Amino acid sequence: MRAYWQKVLDCGRDIHLFLGYALLSYVGIGVFMLIFNLYIVQLGYNEGFIGAVNGVVTLSMGTTCLLLGYLINRFGNWACLTIGTVEFAVSLVALAFVSSGPALLTLAFLNGIGSAFIMAGQMPFVIEWTPRGHTAMMAAFSSAVSSGSIMLGSLVGGLLPSAIGAMIGVAASSAEAYRWTLVIGALISGVSILPNLFMGPARTERHHEDFRVSHAQLLSHRVRRQARRDVGALILLGLFLALGVGAIEPFYNVLLTEMGASAGTIGIIFAISGLAATVLSLTGPALAQRIGYISAQVWTRLFFIPIHLALIILPVPWLVSLAYAGRKISGSVAWPLESAHAGGLVPPQARAHAFGLRSASWNFGYAFAAFFSGQIIARTGSYTPAYISLAVFCTLSVAVYVVAFGGRMPETISQAASTARPVEPDSLATD
Repeated sequence: MRAYWQKVLDCGRDIHLFLGYALLSYVGIGVFMLIFNLYIVQLGYNEGFIGAVNGVVTLSMGTTCLLLGYLINRFGNWACLTIGTVEFAVSLVALAFVSSGPALLTLAFLNGIGSAFIMAGQMPFVIEWTPRGHTAMMAAFSSAVSSGSIMLGSLVGGLLPSAIGAMIGVAASSAEAYRWTLVIGALISGVSILPNLFMGPARTERHHEDFRVSHAQLLSHRVRRQARRDVGALILLGLFLALGVGAIEPFYNVLLTEMGASAGTIGIIFAISGLAATVLSLTGPALAQRIGYISAQVWTRLFFIPIHLALIILPVPWLVSLAYAGRKISGSVAWPLESAHAGGLVPPQARAHAFGLRSASWNFGYAFAAFFSGQIIARTGSYTPAYISLAVFCTLSVAVYVVAFGGRMPETISQAASTARPVEPDSLATD
C-alpha cells in the first residue's frame, strides 16, 4: 500500500491539484444526477419528457465532444476544463429557476456543453500529464476520485432537500427544496476551479512535450492508418455501449421513486453504489495484470447484464438497487482500463480527437437511447425493452473491443506492468 501511495505522490503537483478539482466538480455533478430528474417530476413532467431532457443534454455533450479534440489541441486541457466547469455551474443555476418545457430543454442543452468538458476532458488530461509508467494507475485512481465524489454528491443531494424543506417550510420532496439543492450543487462545482488556478505547467503550457514529439510519428502512413482504425473502433464501441446504457440509466431514480423510495433513500442507494464503485475501481489495474486487459474488459462490461434481465421477472426495489450498483461498478472499473489501454495505443497528438470522438459517439447514442426509451416507458409502462436493449448493445460493444484491441499493449502499460511485478513476456497481452 505504501508503494501505491508513493506512485500517486510521484505523479506531480499538477495531477494532485487536478484530483482536487475532480473531487469538487464531481460532487456537484452527483447532486445534479440525483436531483434533476426528481425536480422535473415535481414540475409535473413524465418519463417521456425526462427522456427528452436527458437526450438533449447528451446530444449537446456529443456535439461538444466532436469539437473537443480540436479545442484541447488548440487551447490545452486546462483552459477547456476550467471554462467548461464555469459554464456548467452557471447553466445549472439557471436550470433550477425555470419550469417551462422549452426553457428546460434550452438550458439543458447549455448544461450539456459544460458537462462534456468536465467528463470528456478528464482522461486526456490524466494521460497527458501523468508520468509515463503511472498512466494505468492514475487513470484508475482519478476515476475512483470521480466515482467517490459522485457518491458524496448523491449523499449530499439526498439529505439536502429535507434540511432545506425544514428551513423554508416546504416538503422535502417539493420542487422548491429540489431547486435550492441544485443551486448548492452548482456552487460546489463552481468552487472546483480554484485548484486549477494553482497549477504549473498544465496551466502555463498548453501541452506536454510528448504532444510535440508525436507529430513526427503521425507522418508515418502505417501509424496514421492504424490510428484511424483505433479511433473508429473507439467510436463504434462507445456508440453500442451508449445505446444499451442510455436505455435505462436516466430512469433508475424514477423507477425507484415509483416503487415508493424517497429521495433520501435513493441518495443512500446511489451513495453506497458509488462507494463500492470507487473502491473496486482501484482494483482494475491489478485485475488487468492478472487476467489480461481484454479479459478484464469483457468481465467488467458484461457482469451486470444478467441482473437487469432478472428485473423482467422480478421488478423489486432491492434488485433495481443491485442493478444500478452493478452498472456503476462496471463503468468505474472498465472505463479507466479502456482509457489507459486503448487510449495509450493512439499517438498523443491524435489522442484528444480520439477521446472527443469516442465521447461524441457515446453521447449521441445515449441521447437517442434515452429519448426513445423514455417514450416507450411512458406509453407502455414497461421497462422490459430497456433491459433487453442494454443486454444486446453492451454485448456488441465488448465484441468490438475484443476484435479491435485484443493482443495489443501500449508502451506505457507495458512499462508499468514490468516494473510492478515479474511477469512472463507478453503475459498481459494474452487473454
